Amino acid sequence: MTLVLHILEGKACPLAKYGYNGEKKRGKLQIVFGLLCNDKGSPIAVEVFEGNTSDPKTFTSQIDKVSSRFGIKRVVWVGDRGMITQARIRED
Repeated sequence: MTLVLHILEGKACPLAKYGYNGEKKRGKLQIVFGLLCNDKGSPIAVEVFEGNTSDPKTFTSQIDKVSSRFGIKRVVWVGDRGMITQARIRED
């Protein structure tokens, strides 16, 4: 499974918040989509987060989703060090 985080800008969505933008844009309201895909790249779940939600929080949500919704107990996750920390691994 693959988790893709995508940030969109907008003004009308109540989830729109000022947050970190990887493209270094400032002063833009944004929302974050967490898209979970299978090994073929087909979407199997999506979740929308407030624009100021950090990567580790979206990651934890996906771990919970995979475990409860799909009954998967063991999985390998790959991410950058900002998303997957040693503390997060112990916690989750």
